[in-house]
Amino acid sequence: MPASLLISRQIAVEYQAALAEILAAAPGRLELLHFEPDAGYTAQQIASIEVAFYSRDIWEGTPAKHRSPQGQAFWSLVDAASGLKWLQLVSAGLDHAVYQPSKQRGIRISTAAGTNAEPVALNALTGLLMLARGFPHWLRAQQQREWAPIRDQDLAHDLGGQTAVIVGVGHIGTRIARGLQALGVRTIGLRRQAQRAEFFDEVLGLEALDGLLPRCDWLVLACPLTEQTRRLVDARRLALLPRGAGLVNIARGEIVDEAALIEALTRGHLLGAYLDVFAKEPLPPESPLWSLPHVLMTPHSASASLGTRQRGAELFLRNLRAYLQGTPLESEVPPS
Repeated sequence: MPASLLISRQIAVEYQAALAEILAAAPGRLELLHFEPDAGYTAQQIASIEVAFYSRDIWEGTPAKHRSPQGQAFWSLVDAASGLKWLQLVSAGLDHAVYQPSKQRGIRISTAAGTNAEPVALNALTGLLMLARGFPHWLRAQQQREWAPIRDQDLAHDLGGQTAVIVGVGHIGTRIARGLQALGVRTIGLRRQAQRAEFFDEVLGLEALDGLLPRCDWLVLACPLTEQTRRLVDARRLALLPRGAGLVNIARGEIVDEAALIEALTRGHLLGAYLDVFAKEPLPPESPLWSLPHVLMTPHSASASLGTRQRGAELFLRNLRAYLQGTPLESEVPPS
């Protein structure tokens, strides 16, 4: 049986012409194997899988640390595919547990880094602006049908002239910095190694974080989850932030000590927080974060966008052409 490409029927139909053109021009034969959650695949079909695309329609409905029914079916196939050589992911991050067996097998993996940067950055900017302009107060007043202008003693500082420390200088962090610079905010980026980057007034190594926190008005987390960044923002570092600083986390929940964050918010040390990610997802109903007055939350959905879906599919098509022609893949994960 010829080698096959495991791909959702939805993507195969939507991009039928492009797939046909790419496969027809390939030096080797690769047939489509439509992924359907309830289909029964023969051992021969599973062994034939050389390429697999974990597309957004398969991923949909999958919490960060669990598998949806269709996700379970997909990863069962992938993990059993002894001939798998390349896997294209829907996500930019590589920390999900379902990816680890493929990494350990030495499968070539490419992520969707950059395809979600625009909507995620817009969510981060929206959350920051809502906090800066006191929208949590007005949203509560609206829900209570109360006319509640903000009193002079509670007025917010102007955003222009403030300083944002952005941990992560990748696709998302750069777009956040671009938006903040346009609003007159000084942007300082942190990455593993200090290296200048567009839209940042300054870029330093991650070890500079402690020295920056006391003069930071906004701490924005836009970095991958690694052993270096896990619980990067703990009680000690939250205490280093000046009273009235704000936190934005669109990276991973495990980067923040959530209990310490709740304590800092409860005692009023922070102006507020916009959170798209949490230590445990879905966020348990008993979490105090649901009811804290200066917290804005979205359910790990900052990337939700029709554009993200389209860009992810187009990235896969470019990578499929590159794979079949033996040229480098975009956003390929370096071998571990």
